[in-house]
Order: sequence, then C-alpha cells, then structure tokens
Amino acid sequence: MPTLPKANSAITLINLDQLTEHDQEVLVSEGLIDSEVFDYAKDKNETSFMEENKEKLTIVFQILDRQEEAYHPNHIPRVIPITLFLNDQSLYILGHDHSLTLIEEVFPGLDESRSPRHLVFQLLTAFTKQYVPLMDEIAQQRDKLIEALRQKANKTNLESLANLQSGTVYILMGSKQNEQMLAELKDMPGQQNLEEDEAEQLRDAIIEARQLSNMCDLNTRVLKEISSSYNNVLSNNLNNNVTSLTIFSIGISIIAMVTSFYGMNVKLPFAKVDSVWFWIVLTTSLVALLIMVVMYWYVHKRNRNASKRI
Repeated sequence: MPTLPKANSAITLINLDQLTEHDQEVLVSEGLIDSEVFDYAKDKNETSFMEENKEKLTIVFQILDRQEEAYHPNHIPRVIPITLFLNDQSLYILGHDHSLTLIEEVFPGLDESRSPRHLVFQLLTAFTKQYVPLMDEIAQQRDKLIEALRQKANKTNLESLANLQSGTVYILMGSKQNEQMLAELKDMPGQQNLEEDEAEQLRDAIIEARQLSNMCDLNTRVLKEISSSYNNVLSNNLNNNVTSLTIFSIGISIIAMVTSFYGMNVKLPFAKVDSVWFWIVLTTSLVALLIMVVMYWYVHKRNRNASKRI
C-alpha cells in the first residue's frame, strides 16, 4: 500500500498516483478513511473547505505550487488543493506526486511531540507561510515594473504587468478560500473543546491566513489601479494617433480630388499649359497643409481646454 509515515506515527502520506483500487477499498473497509475523502482528494480543482463528522475532520487546503527557479513576472503562480483527514488519533494527507513533494518541505519545522490535531494546525500555518516569500518577490517585481513602465510603456512591460496581475489573482483566490475555511473551522462544534495549545495554534493559522489574504488583496488592488492607469494612457495615445491620421487623410484627399480633375476628359483652366501641373500640385498641397495645421491646432486646443476643466 503506497502509504508513507512522516514526522511521527500520527501522520501518513497517501500518494494518489500510486494508489490502486484495492488499496483504497482496504482503507475504506478498515474504517481508516471515508470513501468521499478520496473523491475530494482526486479532484485537482477542488476548492478549500472543511467537513466535520463526529470525531472525523476533513480539510481541503490550497497550497502554493512552488517552483525551483527564481520568480519572474512572466511566470504565473498556481495553487494546488491537498486533503487532510483526521481520524481519532491518526492524520492522513492525500495528494499527488508533486503536491506530496511540496508537503514534505514543511515537515522539518513541525513539532512532532504535539497531538495530531495540533499537527493539522501547524501544517496549515506552515502552508500559509509558504506564500509570504513569493508575495515579497511579487512586490519587488511590481516596483521594478512600475519604474520600467514610467520610462517606456512598451509591449514587453505591459505583457509582464498582465502576467503579474493574473498570477496575483490565483494567489488571492487561494488565500481567500483558505481564510474562509479556517474561519468556519473555528466555529465548528468539534473545535470548541480544544486544548489550550491547540486553540492557540489554530488562532495562529487564522491570523497568518488573514494577513496573507490582506497582502494579496492589497497587491491585487495596486496592480489593478496601475493597469487601469496605463490602459487609459494607451487609449488616449491611440485616440491621438487616430485623430492625426484622420486629419492627414483629409489633407491627402484634397490633393487627390483636385489633381484627379486634370486626369478627366473635361475642359479645365490652364489644361493646355505644360507646367501647370506643378503649380496646381504646389498650390493644392499648401492649401491642404494649411487646412491640416488648422484642424490639428483646433483639435488639440479643444483637448487642452477639456483637460483644464477636469
């Protein structure tokens, strides 16, 4: 059976990628794990929640999918659901190969002498703290990106801003789910008779989850405001470019309209004079240029007046 004790005898890891149907039936028939717990654990899109049934506690928690390489704005962080099942005095953690590797990283910091329920709250606190270094890196990258955008709002910087904003949304949703789940856990009947050290550890987990949620929320709002500001700037630049092109096309159309008359089989003044085309093109171009300058001046004067009123 693909189970591996970790930290102490009260914790058992179950690798779902190696779990056979027979192994699962044995665990269920022996009353070690409820059958619906496996359904929760196998769903890779499961949201955070908790379920208490008599002395049994099931928790689905979103952990950070940590990467080996250094964080980059083009890398979008992800969260992975893992399932913890507390039965009497045994704690089972169900996950896949990758998620179990991430879970094992927090084991060295656990206090193995504590009760299984205390270990659950220790794990939840440790999983939450794993987000903090990433949030600090995101804040640093955000500040660097803001400085780069101030110098030049090019395509690369704007794509990095969009990726950074997308990554924080994933983290925000995962942290919000975890915070709400822990708040519900605190009010469950089975958590009202905790030992003092267990209750304190649960409060620590809730505080860490709330602080992380607030950090993610603040960072998301900052990125949203930055994105909105630069979208307005880009929209304004696009409008100015379209206005300039429209004015230019009107001037060109004046020249094309006048010169096209001399390509028709109609009687026009000076049509027989060889050098008349030069003077017609020159005069028409000067008139068209004058019209374009007046239109450009009028449009931008109106925009400046509108900005002053705002």
